[in-house]
Amino acid sequence: METYVDRKKLFVPGLAKLYESLAPLSYTLIRFSLGVFLIPHGYAKLFQDDAVAASRNFVNFGWSNPLAWAYFIGALEFIGGIMLAVGLLTRIVAAAFVIEMSVISFGVLWPVWGWNRRGMEYALLMGIIALAILFRGGGRYSVDRYIGREF
Repeated sequence: METYVDRKKLFVPGLAKLYESLAPLSYTLIRFSLGVFLIPHGYAKLFQDDAVAASRNFVNFGWSNPLAWAYFIGALEFIGGIMLAVGLLTRIVAAAFVIEMSVISFGVLWPVWGWNRRGMEYALLMGIIALAILFRGGGRYSVDRYIGREF
């Protein structure tokens, strides 16, 4: 996929070659960043004490085995974050993050949400980015592309 930058439209035309050379990395940077941002959240749930706090949300939903759900989400964020960062089973992992971020945004944060309270905009943004990744797949620099198969 060739990237063309029209030098005439740039304020600094000399940057055209830099933009053309780095543009293919932009999608990978977005996919990698979302995965890397989620890894510490999963780590904290799996290996520190955050699973107990996260399980309260599942108690509020009335779901049975709330601690098991919290550990499941921890595994998704930790292992799925790594998979998303490297682009392995990208669409499946992205779909799981779309579901998770939708639940966080609209099931946990929405009832008392405001732009200046509780941070729903972050979960919502991560969900929208995950949705875009679901549509696009692993991209040029991904394990999915390397193995030649995507879901």
